[in-house]
Amino acid sequence: MNAPRFQSRRCDARGFTLLELLIGTAVGAVVLLVVQTTYFGALKLHNSTHDRIKEDLGLQRALAIIRRDLAGIMLPGGTLSGELQTTTFTSSFEGNFGDRVSPDLYTNSGRIDGWNPFSEVQMVSFYLSPSTDGSSGKRLLRIITRNLLPVQEQEPEEQLLLTGVESAEMLFFDGMSWTDNWDSTETSTLPQGIRFSLVLAAQPGVAAAREPIDLVVPVMVVTTTSQQQAEEEAMP
Repeated sequence: MNAPRFQSRRCDARGFTLLELLIGTAVGAVVLLVVQTTYFGALKLHNSTHDRIKEDLGLQRALAIIRRDLAGIMLPGGTLSGELQTTTFTSSFEGNFGDRVSPDLYTNSGRIDGWNPFSEVQMVSFYLSPSTDGSSGKRLLRIITRNLLPVQEQEPEEQLLLTGVESAEMLFFDGMSWTDNWDSTETSTLPQGIRFSLVLAAQPGVAAAREPIDLVVPVMVVTTTSQQQAEEEAMP
């Protein structure tokens, strides 16, 4: 009567076998591997999504600033507004900022506040300069001259709009086609629209070229010459 009870207690006190330990270790390793793969995959997706959102926000900010400058372009001539010319520039700092993308644009996109002694009229131009941090692509710079009636020559303000830019250009619409040349002293008019086109540099490890990004802004300023041309075209 006592012998079977003693054997049952010995069997209940017995530990795991070596095979059971190996199986448990293997199952635990597989579970840890799955958890690790899932975690790092989610972390990589989070980082790439965050970087893409950051890049898109920077791009949208730059395009909004450029759109405001182009929409506020002013009539050529006058005390504060110079001519719109792609061949002759009023800026004397040519070459100091990199490759010029646009002519000097006289626009009313400036802000008036209690800390700024200048009006909303300013001269803006865009440049592409080499990257300073070793990253791919170039920097898109916005060069601003706020004081258009200086007593002495002043250094313009440099503003970084965007990094990682491969190329950029500005085109002008004359009513029939887009051209990269414009001289308001010859045409006596402003273009009907301005297109700012840029291409972002390819991401590291990605061979595919990126599609160009086009920003088209209509010019709502009507000169006397353009009004006369419109009336002549409307006549039967």
